[in-house]
Amino acid sequence: MRVTSFALILAGCSNAASPAVDAFAGIVDAPPETPATADAPAASRILVINEVAAGETPDWFEVVNATTAPVELSQFVFVDTAGDFVKARPFAAMTLAPGARFVQDVDDVTAGFKLASDEELWVYRASDHALSDGVDWAEGASPAGSSYARIPDTFGAFQTTTTPTKNLPNQ
Repeated sequence: MRVTSFALILAGCSNAASPAVDAFAGIVDAPPETPATADAPAASRILVINEVAAGETPDWFEVVNATTAPVELSQFVFVDTAGDFVKARPFAAMTLAPGARFVQDVDDVTAGFKLASDEELWVYRASDHALSDGVDWAEGASPAGSSYARIPDTFGAFQTTTTPTKNLPNQ
């Protein structure tokens, strides 16, 4: 399926304590390889991919609850191929407070896949497969000992950093 545009609709999210603050309802056909999908507008995200370290052992990525309400993390899944819900893995069962971070290790054992140096990563709401956030990075953007992170933290554009900031604000 090829996706051609985002459809943002004000809608409540079943996992937010205050559904009115959750503005993302889903997407309508947007190609995963386009920058618009990888860096969707901040108003469309619930869980935001904040940092990726694909050259580590294990690989890891960090998500941030970008809403003003608690989010049940287990109601979301992550995958390294856009729209591949068979391969998608659930997050841990826990509530993520507004602005809180969660670091997910990714390796063949925990996720069934690793993150490569030229890769993509997607977070979807499990119940309806609505895209929460995604990123597609080029070869060398997340080398060993570095990371690919949003600067400024949570809402900025992705860039290669010299020092990973696992579970800390990106610098």
